[in-house]
Amino acid sequence: MNKRVLITGGNSGIGFCTAQQLAGRGAEVVLACRDQTKGQAALARIKGGHPQARVRLFPLDLSDLAQVRGCARRLNDELDGIDVLINNAGVVPTRQQFTRDGFEMQIGVNYLAPVLLTHLLLPLLQQREDARVIHVASVAHWLGRINTKTWRGRRPYLVMDAYGQSKLANILFSDVLAQRLAAQGITSNALHPGGVDTPIFRHVPDLAMKLIRPTLTTPEKAARLPVRMALDEEFYGVTGGYFDAKGPAARSPRARNKKQAERLYLDTMAALDINPL
Repeated sequence: MNKRVLITGGNSGIGFCTAQQLAGRGAEVVLACRDQTKGQAALARIKGGHPQARVRLFPLDLSDLAQVRGCARRLNDELDGIDVLINNAGVVPTRQQFTRDGFEMQIGVNYLAPVLLTHLLLPLLQQREDARVIHVASVAHWLGRINTKTWRGRRPYLVMDAYGQSKLANILFSDVLAQRLAAQGITSNALHPGGVDTPIFRHVPDLAMKLIRPTLTTPEKAARLPVRMALDEEFYGVTGGYFDAKGPAARSPRARNKKQAERLYLDTMAALDINPL
């Protein structure tokens, strides 16, 4: 397997298990992580389980768009191509927080920064045949409404409303990307990994977690889907899809709205100050 896969947030949870399984299948894995100490530990764990694994680590803080640009420049300088980009990293703060650029943290980290990163890494994806972009979304997109007025903060701050908007935006962006990159042979798909017992729930109260945990799957099981989507022949040429472990997944009506997808994309380009594809 000569595929090179870049995954954001590959130091813990689903991201780490995805990176581990990719390495186990012979893919070269590029970890892009905010916490370099945890990133180095993840790299060591992967190498410990797969001594022949090819794994690299790059610093990437999605809460700072200047750092996203810096990471992308370094990746473009040091790599000769990327076969698969997995936009995996995400946050779910229970109290309203803001990125370095003044965006509400969930829309900033879960959506805006991955959009910027994807655009900046397109030259690397364009170097490879059957290049794929994969967006880790969520069934929580059913709760989402796109409201650009909340991107700089919302009152009151409702954590699941903010999370749902970011995950809905992931799916809509994936669809627009699929359409705009179709002529280049680069595919774009989104996925729902299932309810997964990962550190993303670390702010949830203990009592609530006791009720939630029995419904959750393991990160190891959840990682199988992004690994398949990254490497398997069954996803060759498949684009504009939204999947869960069973196959094509149900989308909310808003996630099927093509006009909203285009409007969101143009608003996003304006917010990031980059040119549309």
